[in-house]
Order: sequence, then structure tokens, then C-alpha cells
Amino acid sequence: MATCTVDMSPIGTEEASREVGNSSASGGRWRKRMGARTAPQVPWEGEQSELADAFSGRQRCPICLETVPADADCDADLPCGHMACASCIVLYLESRVNAGEVSPSDLCCPLPECRQPMPDAFISGLLTSSEGGTQLHQRLLDFQAQRFVPEPEAGECLVTCPSAGCGKLLVPVEFVTDRRDVVCPLCTQPFCASCCHPAHAGVSCKEAEHETMDPELRRLIAAENLKQCPSCRHLCQRESGCNFMTCPSEQCKGQTYFCYICEEALAASDHAAHYEGFEGAAGRAGPFGSVCLNRREVNLSLPSRPCAPALSVVPGDDEGSMALRITWGSHQSEPPTIYYKVHLSVPAAGEVRHLTAQAGYAYHDLKQAQRYRRYQVSVTPVNVNGSGPTSEASEVVHFHQREMEIVQEAPALKSKRWAKNS
Repeated sequence: MATCTVDMSPIGTEEASREVGNSSASGGRWRKRMGARTAPQVPWEGEQSELADAFSGRQRCPICLETVPADADCDADLPCGHMACASCIVLYLESRVNAGEVSPSDLCCPLPECRQPMPDAFISGLLTSSEGGTQLHQRLLDFQAQRFVPEPEAGECLVTCPSAGCGKLLVPVEFVTDRRDVVCPLCTQPFCASCCHPAHAGVSCKEAEHETMDPELRRLIAAENLKQCPSCRHLCQRESGCNFMTCPSEQCKGQTYFCYICEEALAASDHAAHYEGFEGAAGRAGPFGSVCLNRREVNLSLPSRPCAPALSVVPGDDEGSMALRITWGSHQSEPPTIYYKVHLSVPAAGEVRHLTAQAGYAYHDLKQAQRYRRYQVSVTPVNVNGSGPTSEASEVVHFHQREMEIVQEAPALKSKRWAKNS
């Protein structure tokens, strides 16, 4: 196949005709193209605007897509180097504040490929210099103050004064863990940094809270065996899994650990140490047992009877595949249930298949079950002391594509369920 190289350097008209005339059959195509290049072209209006922007060094606003005005009062040179209309950035910030999105990652350059946070000084100067922006800036500061959470490495945490009309104050973390009293700078009332109740010398936080707690809530805590996070005091309920708890509340953000048996605050390294190494701990299954460093009374109870599990058909991991999903029913037990004995039966044939599944997960998927058969399932809970009573059987489910559920999002595989007491 022949190739040719075209010299695009400027040449005279007569030389151009000679060069083109000497071309082969493809010369007609080149003549047409070269002729088109010599014809003057007038850019359309949009191209003229872009050319003008390029020569002037102005940028288009990423919000309104108009050319940013060359006016110090109208443009906003973002710290990242991008430009935008000052009025557009103010509206952008207002929409963020109205949505409650006031973190540094929210208040950033609107360009998706940039997203560099705007400094506080830049936001303050822009808002206070705009009409009505002072009130917006104050709302922003109020939102940020309400949602401020110190970094874990800062060694500080927020506590709330129990007096009406007062807010939060920042104290060292050891004030909370040591249950020290602090004084509110607004109302001058002393209160406990651990439970945020009025100072209660000689009385534990739990006893002080129960004295002021609604009687119905006290009965619920006793009936459901609810426990409280030692840091944020949110109520929690563990259905299964071990006794080492992690608080996922907005205040703790997974940085607080405590024992479900004694409710003492723990470190991450205490996951095993708090339940082993003392007399009577041997053979008690560590965090899954009924004893801890502070509570050494052995609980020999067997698991309570769980509710009937639910059986459903869900898509499998591979395209076109499906699985039988066993979702555990509501179940509370002390000591905690470690795993379930699963009894999968085919009622019409009288067949029963036995397997085990961890109780710490929300469900268990069976991927090897035979298709186009009808199944039913029941479970037997097992804890450190042995097996409890078997549940009622689930409803019969046909393992067929017609029964497949559309799973939007798999539930979190958590072994500890939380109910916040806010």
C-alpha cells in the first residue's frame, strides 16, 4: 500500500497548483481539502465567544456556564485557581447550608474534577460582602457548631449541659472515662461529664440516670436487657454476636468500645483480654461467654427460642444464578448465641439437610440447593452452654426464578443492633 506525506508549509498559489497537479488519483481529494483551507472562515457566535474568552484569559462559570465578568466585585477567584461568578458561589453555598451540608468536603469547588475545599476565610469574606450574606454566614456557623465533632486523635469530646438553654462544651476524654464533674460556663451548674446529668457524688451514673428516667423506659430497659454506651449514653440491644461492643452513633463514630456485660469502656486491644486470663474464665469461650474481668459470675443459661426464620429466593453471585436466603428471626439470648444449626427440609419428600451458620450475620445464603423444589427451614440456636429450643418452621418457598426477590442493597452484616436514645 502506497503512502504519501503532505507538506503543510506555506507555498505560493502556482506551486500549490503544481504540487496538486502531480498527485495521483487521490489528488482530487487533497485538492478539495486544500482548497477549503484557503477559503476564509467566519466562526459562529459561540466560537467567537470562546475565542474571546481564550484571548482575554477569562473562564466560564461552572454553575451558570456564562463567562465570568472581568469585575472584582462580580467574580470569585477560588483558592484552587478556578473562577466563578460571585453571585453563583453565594447561591451554591446557600444551597449547601439549606441542605445541612456544611463540612469542609461539602463546601468545596463546584467542579467535579476539583472538589478542593474552600477555606473558612474565603467563605466568610465572600458571604459578608454580599447582600444578605451575613445572615447566611451566621446560619452556616450555627450548623457547623451543632455538627462539630472533634477528631479522635485530639483527645477531646463534646458533653452536653443538662440545663435547659445551655449547649455543649469541649472537655478532655479522660474527664468522661473517669466520670469527673465539670462546670458549665453559662449556667455555672456542675454536672457529670460521663452521663451529662447533674453532679451525683457517691452515686453511679447508671443509678443517677435511673432516678430521672421515665418509668416506662426503665421497664423497657429491664425487659429487653438494653445497655448504654459509656461515652454517648445511647441505648443498644445485642441480638447475637460477642460481648465486645462498638458504638456506631453519630457522636462516637465507631471509636468507642465497651463490654456488654459490665458496660465498662474498653480499648480495641481489650477484645480478648477483658474476657480471659482470670480465674473462672478458662473454657468460657472468651467474648462469647458469660463472664468478664468485672463480672465473673457464670451464667449457665441456654439460648432462648428464636422466632421462625424467613426463607426467600435471591439472585446469586454469578449472572443468572440464584440462592436460598435464610434470614434469622428476632432473637435475644444471654449468653449470646454463637451460631445456628439450620434444618432445611423438603416437605413433600421428607428430606432434611443439616448445616450450621454464624449468628453474627443478618442472613445466610444457600447456593448449592437443588432448583425447582419446595423448601422449609427451622433453626436451633447454640451458645457457650449448649443448644436451645428449635424455632418454628418457616413458610414453604419454591426455589424458582419466579419467586426471586429484587435485592436493592444487601443489609449490613452486623451482629449488634442499636436503638438510639436521643
